[in-house]
Amino acid sequence: MKRTIAAGLSAALLCGMVVPAFAADTKTATNTTGTTQTQPTAPVKLTFDKLEETVRQNNVTIKANNNTVLSAEKTDVSDQYIESYFQLSEQISSYQKQIKELQKTLNSLDASKKENAGLRKTLESQISILQRNLAAAEASYKNLDDDEDDAEEDQEKTVDHTRRQMQNAADEICLSAENTYISLRGMKYTLNQTNRSIQQLDRNIATVQKQVKLGMTGVNTLKSLQAQRESAVASKASLTTQVEALTNTLAIQCGYTTGTQIETSNLPVVTAEKVTSIDYGKDLAEALKNSYAIYSKEYAMQTASDDYENNKTNTLYAYQAAKIDRDAQKESTTASFRKLYTDLQEKQTALAAADADLAQAKKTFTVSQVQYTRGMISKMAYTDALDTFTTAQETEVAARIDLLTAYNTYQWAKRGVITATT
Repeated sequence: MKRTIAAGLSAALLCGMVVPAFAADTKTATNTTGTTQTQPTAPVKLTFDKLEETVRQNNVTIKANNNTVLSAEKTDVSDQYIESYFQLSEQISSYQKQIKELQKTLNSLDASKKENAGLRKTLESQISILQRNLAAAEASYKNLDDDEDDAEEDQEKTVDHTRRQMQNAADEICLSAENTYISLRGMKYTLNQTNRSIQQLDRNIATVQKQVKLGMTGVNTLKSLQAQRESAVASKASLTTQVEALTNTLAIQCGYTTGTQIETSNLPVVTAEKVTSIDYGKDLAEALKNSYAIYSKEYAMQTASDDYENNKTNTLYAYQAAKIDRDAQKESTTASFRKLYTDLQEKQTALAAADADLAQAKKTFTVSQVQYTRGMISKMAYTDALDTFTTAQETEVAARIDLLTAYNTYQWAKRGVITATT
């Protein structure tokens, strides 16, 4: 409220926030947004449990958005009213002074003397005009104060809305970074498996080459292995490119420059107990409460209501339409959350099946190892058992990663983030 200082108070300067900068084996580079990206001089070690914290602290977009919120918070809409307050205050003071002086003059004139009648009438008329002007100025002053209150209230709503928008944007970036991290770990596992396959093929090719020279094996067997190796090498090249792309994406999401060496750690394990202990009803209520999509519809509904109350519109159609839109969003969010819950349960079932298959494949392979060592089965039978065991391992890892992704997405949905990709 500026009316208490309308007689002459200069606006106070706002203090800028000081943000500490941390540097450890890093350089910084300023980009076009005015924010900085870190250029590590040593490999960056990232763990999944600390990833969100890292992204929130370093991500360039999040930092730019935070600056947007700070700018909105520092905006003082009352400043634009100060000059108007000063002018009206001076007018009111001038009117009051003139009325007081004229009233004093009027009171000094003897009302019983006829020669004073004309002058008294003139003074009374002037006083009446000044009193009307004074009343008008005071009304303008009061309206200006009401306008200022409305502007301050609107500014508070704008700041809150901006803050919520930026918070949701940051949440989506963090979720995206975690998905990138999970994908990168899965891709690296597949790449390692491909490297092991190539090494195994190299050993088999060397053995078969000797067998071909001795006439123990046909050349077609060798060609088949060589073709498999070529395919594996091509797959490795593709996977390597994808790993590099995901690494660069994760680096950028964490606020680092492209080309930064990223070292990831093992992914967290989602146990069956975590899934079975989920309370869907409680989680749904939390998701609906925190949903940004629902909030944005409610904000539109509140805006329409305010416009009607402030006579910016003379119908309730906009409000009624916004309310219908909000209700539809609640239904849509509920359906999306239910889908996430169902998907999570399906991923847990798939992992349980993969674990059972892996356990059986491991038993079969262990028996086959003993039998092959004793000459009880052929090498082909042994290789088949090994392939089955390896495939079961890969399937189990993939199922575990799928479960983690589904569980993590579900947890973010509880926090209000249900994106189009989920």
